[in-house]
Amino acid sequence: MASSRSMKKETDKRPNTLNNDRHSSVVAIKSLPRDLLVEVVASVASHSFIDLHNLKMCSKDFLDATEDKYVWQQVSLDAFPLIQWSSNDKTSSFLEQCRKSENIESLYREGLLEYSKSLYREGLLEYSNYSGGNIDGLEILKIAAQKGHKEANYVCVKEA
Repeated sequence: MASSRSMKKETDKRPNTLNNDRHSSVVAIKSLPRDLLVEVVASVASHSFIDLHNLKMCSKDFLDATEDKYVWQQVSLDAFPLIQWSSNDKTSSFLEQCRKSENIESLYREGLLEYSKSLYREGLLEYSNYSGGNIDGLEILKIAAQKGHKEANYVCVKEA
């Protein structure tokens, strides 16, 4: 029993490094300028939407930074299929926020789908006098290409 008391006294003397580390991390994050924090969050978002979601859960500062339009423009949509055959409200809301923020991958997908739909409709309705497809879909693709989307640029150059 004496040995357990002496061990307790020894462990009480050690600094609580876990709490100190957490505190210093919070202070370090709060000391970052907002622009830099948004840039860090956008970099995470550009690689994985799952990591973005996890980052949102870390702190209020990260949560606030994830709401910046620039972050939504950078979000990677690689984990989402091109055509959402079935989606829940959270997925739909997430993809809609990307679209509203003019995420280039979202623009590319929307433009490609609209353009493809128009080509399909024209193929069924009229086999001759091809008019060049749906201007709306092509215009969306052009916006994505102007923002730097490589595949959208390819489709627009092919069409021109």
